[in-house]
Amino acid sequence: MIDRERRAWLRFGIVVLAAALGETLGTVLQLTSSDLLVPLLFGAAAFYLTMGLNTPRYRNDGNVRYWRGKRIDDN
Repeated sequence: MIDRERRAWLRFGIVVLAAALGETLGTVLQLTSSDLLVPLLFGAAAFYLTMGLNTPRYRNDGNVRYWRGKRIDDN
């Protein structure tokens, strides 16, 4: 298994665990709409928080100019 695939599986596991935690907390606290909304919010938060710093930074117009300090050619 390559490193990229291992990181993807780890991220998937973290998102699933966060959704399960959200469902458990929603059930224990007897929150309304806990069947869908709370796990969805926990999973989305985990997905957002596990987005790595290894993705390129985008400019305001959406074009990537530099990646890891190197200039990227538009062509």
